[in-house]
Amino acid sequence: MDHTFNGIDFLSALALALLFLYVLFTNEIRQLHKVYIAFHLAMMMWPFGMFSLSMTTHPEYQWYYVNLAFVGISFLGYGWLMFSLMLTRGLYRIKRAGYLILGMPALVAAVLVTLNPLHHLFATTATNWLEDRSYGPVFLYLLAISILYLALGGSVMIRALFRTKDFAFRRQLVLFLLGQTIMLLLALADTALTSTPWFPEYQDMEGLTSLGIVFSDICFVIAIRKNNAFRIISIALREVVDSMDTGIVILDDRHHVLDRNAVATRFLPMQIGQPFPIEMLMEGALEPGFGRSFLSSYFHETGKFLQTEVLVREPGGPSAHVSVRITPIYSDNGVYVGRIVTMQDVTEWRRLVLELNDRNEDLMARNSELTMMQEELSLANRKLELLATTDPLTGCYNRRYLFQMLEYQIAVEQRYHVPFSLLLFDVDHFKQINDTYGHHIGDEVLRHTAAVIRSRLRESDIFARYGGEEFTIYLPHTEKKDALRLAEQLRHIVESQIVETDRGPIQITISMGLISIDGDSYAGVNPKQFLVEVIRKADAALYLAKEQGRNRVVVA
Repeated sequence: MDHTFNGIDFLSALALALLFLYVLFTNEIRQLHKVYIAFHLAMMMWPFGMFSLSMTTHPEYQWYYVNLAFVGISFLGYGWLMFSLMLTRGLYRIKRAGYLILGMPALVAAVLVTLNPLHHLFATTATNWLEDRSYGPVFLYLLAISILYLALGGSVMIRALFRTKDFAFRRQLVLFLLGQTIMLLLALADTALTSTPWFPEYQDMEGLTSLGIVFSDICFVIAIRKNNAFRIISIALREVVDSMDTGIVILDDRHHVLDRNAVATRFLPMQIGQPFPIEMLMEGALEPGFGRSFLSSYFHETGKFLQTEVLVREPGGPSAHVSVRITPIYSDNGVYVGRIVTMQDVTEWRRLVLELNDRNEDLMARNSELTMMQEELSLANRKLELLATTDPLTGCYNRRYLFQMLEYQIAVEQRYHVPFSLLLFDVDHFKQINDTYGHHIGDEVLRHTAAVIRSRLRESDIFARYGGEEFTIYLPHTEKKDALRLAEQLRHIVESQIVETDRGPIQITISMGLISIDGDSYAGVNPKQFLVEVIRKADAALYLAKEQGRNRVVVA
């Protein structure tokens, strides 16, 4: 055979491509359409492969196109079965895993065909793949599963044919079965004439399988377009829309009714093909004058989303609150094509809202009273907390709060080896001041001294009245040299201050005991016991400062 242009296979591939594009662009793509598209692609692979095979003499390229054509045949029968099951979905309930299992024989056949260069069990050639092909057991397996797939798909359709009472659907099934039969007969004839020695005079005849695929696809397309094979989905959608409690109306770009569900007619009488009665609907506008502005937007701002609530009097019943939403519809290229009007009965919701508003007002009044009580209670709690933690005379923390905070700080900071220092000081000769000037002057001296020192401390420092004229300063993250420098600064500041009293000016001094703890010296100790020991040492240092003449700092 000469390597001539194979017109039948080329025209078959071209016809299938055109039919494919026709179905793709004239139908909405749903699950059934996707299955048909895959089925159609499998049909296109055979004539395309055979045509491409006739256009080359290179053995490797020839095998590539033979492989492509027979892979398409591998999935052709499976695609037919899937399409049959999808089209008659009500007869069989198959899960996704079931579809995968059904596709395994086709997948195995495609893999075996592709791996033929390794095992040569599918086909061999002595000269080239176009003129001389000898088929092996894998070809027989492929032929068997293809016939089985077609038989199963046909049995599904035949069963649906005898069970359905819908004449239009029966006509569709007949067309599909006719197309399948044509494809099967011509494919078997092609195999018998070109792959067996029984008809040597027809060995050169090619293209029957491609013609069978084309004729079968023509039957499929006629069934799809003329008899609306995908109408099951539309019927299901109609049932869903009619079962909704929301009225839905589809309008074209001239405000005419294209379609509506049953609920919409309960709110508003309307006819398909007639203008949507928006004026009648807006007679029940809740706000005076709003209906005119809404109608103006409806007729002159077609691309605008509109929403309102109206009162609609149902026939033989009370008025109902209806929420109306008008949404514009645009095509894929952005052109305005119409609107969707939804109407929902919100009477019960409106009643609940009004009832809820009344309850909210009552709750707000009660909440206001509770808020006032909470504020008063919070203020009282803050005062109690202040009284419980501070010294009323100096405003410093009291001794009880000091020990609580120091135990907590030591427990936390010993984990991270944080150094700290503690200052313990008192006012020199304070008893003499009390005896000479009176206790009220002594109190003034303590207040003044506490205020002067507090102004020089950090927010993180803890300044507390330890008892009588004694005070304690806790300095976190402070080593000895920094604590000593601060202690000397405080001592000098106090010494430089003059306390003005009604008995004359008084100059005071303080004595300080300082202890500094590095970060590693108190790891793992009991915080309470350790605190007692630290204060004891600081107190001993303070006592030593007094013995050495007062107005000085002594480091423990």
